[in-house]
Amino acid sequence: MTPVPGPIILVALPLAAAITTYLIRRWAFMAAVIAAATAGALSLLCLYLPLDRSAFVLGQEVGFGRPVVILGRDLVLNPGGQAWLAFIFGLAVVFYLFAWRISQGQSFTPFSLAILGLYAFVVLLQTFSLAVLAFAISVTLAVFIIQGGRRSSIRGAQRYLLITLLSVPLLLTAAWLVDQSLLVPENADMARQALLPAMLGFGLLLAVFPFGTWMPALAADAPPIVTAFIFTTAQAMAFYLVLDFLRDASWMLTDTALSTVIQLAGLLMAAVGGLMASVQRDFGRLFGYAALSDLGYLLLTLVMGGSQGQVLALLHMTNRALAITLLAGALAIIRHRATTDQFAGLQGVARRLPIATMGLVLGCLALAGFPLTAGFPTHWALGRAVWNWALPFSPLAQTAGAAAGAATGGQWAGGLVLLTLIIASSGIVIGVLRGLSAMLGAGPREDIARQPIVASFIVLALAALVILLGLYPQLFLDPILNATEILSSF
Repeated sequence: MTPVPGPIILVALPLAAAITTYLIRRWAFMAAVIAAATAGALSLLCLYLPLDRSAFVLGQEVGFGRPVVILGRDLVLNPGGQAWLAFIFGLAVVFYLFAWRISQGQSFTPFSLAILGLYAFVVLLQTFSLAVLAFAISVTLAVFIIQGGRRSSIRGAQRYLLITLLSVPLLLTAAWLVDQSLLVPENADMARQALLPAMLGFGLLLAVFPFGTWMPALAADAPPIVTAFIFTTAQAMAFYLVLDFLRDASWMLTDTALSTVIQLAGLLMAAVGGLMASVQRDFGRLFGYAALSDLGYLLLTLVMGGSQGQVLALLHMTNRALAITLLAGALAIIRHRATTDQFAGLQGVARRLPIATMGLVLGCLALAGFPLTAGFPTHWALGRAVWNWALPFSPLAQTAGAAAGAATGGQWAGGLVLLTLIIASSGIVIGVLRGLSAMLGAGPREDIARQPIVASFIVLALAALVILLGLYPQLFLDPILNATEILSSF
């Protein structure tokens, strides 16, 4: 009996589930069950099935690492992609459970499943250019779930689509230059020429510039769970494309100028996101700017170097996804019950929806890296690492024989960097305290129905996990170390 290839399962199963849930989209419970079961099963398969041999699943032999050729292109699942897909499919299960109780639009379940199938296709493709095109198609489909909430504004979906499509020709150009340099060793300079389009393309894809273009607008317009889906799974796939590109252009990792640019970009993202979060008047845009600021921290981890930097990056990405999911779930409850997330319209909501309010505040604090939350350990470690990075950049540090002056100048440089990070975190905290003050004002809103039981239970579970990882960050350390080892080989 011929084993079923793993790539066929990873692409065909979510697409089949997408068609099924589209046909039954009016029955939210059935659609959510099918979607959650599909995503959960795929996550478990990615976690436990070996790639070097066949295994039996429900009586059927499965060759999970067996390659497949479709239209002349090899689809191969490598260990790094297997770990990445396990993370993405596992997150999707939580999103579907929320969408069952708090509707995110009838298009969310089928189209998000189709997007997950495209994400699997991105991982399986062995050609970077085709992977970029597949990711662009997934962004096009994401427009349907962003607008699934039937909100009047199209600004968030429009900006997200435009920024992503602008990055595609830049990334394709960079990939072509790298390929030419590999094919013709005499054209080694072409690899260097790929640096600029690669920086611009990935800068657009990761919201490095222009600051605040699409993330706050999308968070304000899209249903909260859809926003979390984009901020976690889509941005995780964008980072996967970065790793895929660096596989053929690994010399970029040793470029000190590029490393410095990424560090500065991460600092600016963190600071701008935090400052803008402090002056928002609604939780939707506050959500977007807080996620933007925290994304800056994630960029900082990419260029720390060494295995410690990789472990910190994966740990931060995991904690970030948890905080965003908690924040989105709480915000979904508040929007559903209060019909608004404007501070001015939330007077007295905290007393009527205490669990959702707690989840909203805790999710924002975790993105800010507040103590006793999941975001604090990685923010603290990054602060210390960035301090060490900033010391050599003092003008005095470049002068031979000025050791004492170098130390003093380095402290000034490090202090300025740390002040930037403190401002970033403080801005988010100020913003959420302003919102909380509005929610605690006046008397309880008797016109608002009480919090939904299932959704509130999920918020409580996520909140407990955020606090638990803040107190014991080592709980995720073993799987993170395993993932780091896998990705290093990738």
